[in-house]
Amino acid sequence: MVLEKSRRHIRRYREIATILARHGWGWFVQRIGLAEHLGRRIPKHHVEAPTHLREVLEELGPTFIKLGQMLSTRPDILPQSYIAELEKLQDTAPTLPFEEVRSVIESEFGAGVDEIYAEFDTVPIAAASLAQVHGAKLIDGTPVIVKVQRPHIEEQIETDIEIIYKRVQFAEKHWERAKTYGLTELVDEFASILREELDYTREARNTDRLREVLSRHKRVKVPLVYWKYTTKRVLTLERLEGTKITDVVHESNLRHDPAELAARLASLFVEQVFVDGFFHADPHPGNILVTTDGTIQLVDCGQVGRIDPETKAAIVRMLIAFEHQDVRAFADEILFLGIAEKDVDVRRLTTDLDRVLRAYYGMPARAVNMGQLLKLVLNVSAKHKVRLPASFAVLGKVLATIDGICRRLDPNLNFTEIAQSYVGKAVRKELVFEGSTAELYRALVAMRSLVVSLPEQVSRLMRKVVEGHLRIEFKHEGLGEVTEALRAASNRIAIALIVAAIIVGSSLIVASSGGPMPGWLGIPSLGMLGYLLASIFGVWLIVSIIRSAKHK
Repeated sequence: MVLEKSRRHIRRYREIATILARHGWGWFVQRIGLAEHLGRRIPKHHVEAPTHLREVLEELGPTFIKLGQMLSTRPDILPQSYIAELEKLQDTAPTLPFEEVRSVIESEFGAGVDEIYAEFDTVPIAAASLAQVHGAKLIDGTPVIVKVQRPHIEEQIETDIEIIYKRVQFAEKHWERAKTYGLTELVDEFASILREELDYTREARNTDRLREVLSRHKRVKVPLVYWKYTTKRVLTLERLEGTKITDVVHESNLRHDPAELAARLASLFVEQVFVDGFFHADPHPGNILVTTDGTIQLVDCGQVGRIDPETKAAIVRMLIAFEHQDVRAFADEILFLGIAEKDVDVRRLTTDLDRVLRAYYGMPARAVNMGQLLKLVLNVSAKHKVRLPASFAVLGKVLATIDGICRRLDPNLNFTEIAQSYVGKAVRKELVFEGSTAELYRALVAMRSLVVSLPEQVSRLMRKVVEGHLRIEFKHEGLGEVTEALRAASNRIAIALIVAAIIVGSSLIVASSGGPMPGWLGIPSLGMLGYLLASIFGVWLIVSIIRSAKHK
């Protein structure tokens, strides 16, 4: 078992190194310690073009395609030219023979495909790197789509994740810049997301929750999950038919106004983000369908974004600060949301944010792309080594994508105005009593405990004061180096005084001898011994001073 795993790793290392070198990334192979797995000489030239990176990731397979898609949301790590290229990554793959699809379904359900589905299309609707999608009908005739995971894909992905972890750890040990990006945390996040995507019961739960969240909207639909026919590797969903949203303007049989559709789509996603804190995180045009009566259908809910109440409140406050042109308040929210790797110069952070935000203040509200704005803020934060939550980057991508789709439907849409109306709604939701009952109850319980225990705590404190047993301790931090420096300096001064005393004493002995005496060169032996000791101590003192200067 262990030997087979080791062989699998070695084969994969060789594949990765070969593909990277073929695209001119030999320098990167050496940087991450993969050169030993390359069976030929690494090319001396290196091409760092974004196109080559995209091609490399596509050749390396599903794990690296997903990694590239995640990196396309991180402008704080990659330049914009690379971001733009990685956004083109298409998660497509060759189709599987139907026999392999059949074997997965039958192993999951313990029954034949004909026993589960009345009809099953052998020709797939779509083939991606992780799964293949087929049309089918349930026994009762209900049309469905069936998402079937590729055989052995989980094993391949786990191998790739282990390799990525090891290479990242190697890079962080040998490349200073790798540490500043927090690559290990990035891989942790990526591995967690990818493992979730491999479990279709998670996607099913996300679909159910999104449908529940959006149930208050009349003309919005999310597919039903057929749990009886869903497992970790097989997902059966209601089949929805419609027109891709960006093709709406070309359809003559659709009975609705594109401008009205754009406004509803913008409202739908802004409310998901700022009010619900749970949103569809992959809203590309192919995942948003429109029916003839204007119903918006969201499909493929495998990727969702979650924003906890604290982060959501901070983002809302950030947008309010932007609206009021209060850059310092905006910077405070950045520091509240992020994790700083070192002490942050708040004044410089505020100045850099002002430089970015100032360009937007003079724009008409409808010209502001909130997603692009959040991406620029992410860049400024990264420059000051403040790492914002991953949900912030996902949110920027989602808002930028929806803004772009809506503007294609209606170039005059004021996306910012729609967002501002929901920011106000989010603030009211946080302040309403009904939404704060649980928090109020917990606060009252805590207050009651404090009031009940306060007399006893005060009594104990006063008793210690009267009995003279009260002690107050102060613990200093950061003074260790100063203490060591003072101790070393005092030791050197003491040795220097001793050396001076020995020299003076030896000189007095020599001066009082009254003439040549037995010894070396007529110098008394005791005086010579003193000079020798003084020389030894003096040399030691000089050497220690030189060494300490080099270490600083």
